[in-house]
Amino acid sequence: MIVVQAHDPSLRKAAVRAAHSEEDVIFEGRLLQSALEYGFPRLLVREGGRRPGFTPVDVPVLEIDDAKRRRWESERLSEELPRTRLDHLTQQLSIEFARVGRGDSWADRALADLSRAAGARLPGSLRSFGRRIMEYPVHYTTLFPLATACGTTRGALKARFRRRGLPTPSTYLRWFRLLAVAEVLSNHDVTVADAARRCGFTSDGNLCRMMAKVTSMTPTEARSLHGRRTMLLAFVWKHLRVDDLEGWAALDDIFEQNRVA
Repeated sequence: MIVVQAHDPSLRKAAVRAAHSEEDVIFEGRLLQSALEYGFPRLLVREGGRRPGFTPVDVPVLEIDDAKRRRWESERLSEELPRTRLDHLTQQLSIEFARVGRGDSWADRALADLSRAAGARLPGSLRSFGRRIMEYPVHYTTLFPLATACGTTRGALKARFRRRGLPTPSTYLRWFRLLAVAEVLSNHDVTVADAARRCGFTSDGNLCRMMAKVTSMTPTEARSLHGRRTMLLAFVWKHLRVDDLEGWAALDDIFEQNRVA
């Protein structure tokens, strides 16, 4: 997930194009501070002159000031066949995202662990679906924001899964949310109530009930490395078998290049 604090439409558009197809790009608005406070962004892009506001200490910041924009424009014009401003800005942001952005995140590692446990590379649609929920669990608490990001309805989204012989999308949403809970709880200073709030549960009791129903585990068990591995293996065994992965592959790229305004 990349958070972009900018009004310039060209900078926003270039950030979307430069981001990875699997990740959300969140712009200025009511979700921005929520994403920074409760999500797991790999980078904050800030337009020059913008008031900093709240920024987590572990989130890298890429400042795009006027001097940098002028230098990039000068470089563009010096080319024998100058590209469009948007194309050049996209390239520059791609370079900066790779240079400044946080690399291998816990969501990357979780997806890699799921892939190893399943014995196959996860389809892009599944990776996109899971990454968005794990990186911003407080936002993706129901199917509504996922359906909205895909430009469809909850009913149409459920129908796509049903036609491909998959469990409901809500089934996968719950598992990925609980993987995010387990990651938050891996910090033993975090209480169950804190984890519930950060991951969008109405109470710690609600979190405990969902975890027991879905994984047959308690939050205390999920804190340990063994517990997290057990949860991950149970997820694969129940819902990421060969037929499931084939069904996800048939979903094409429905969850890729989705954006949250």
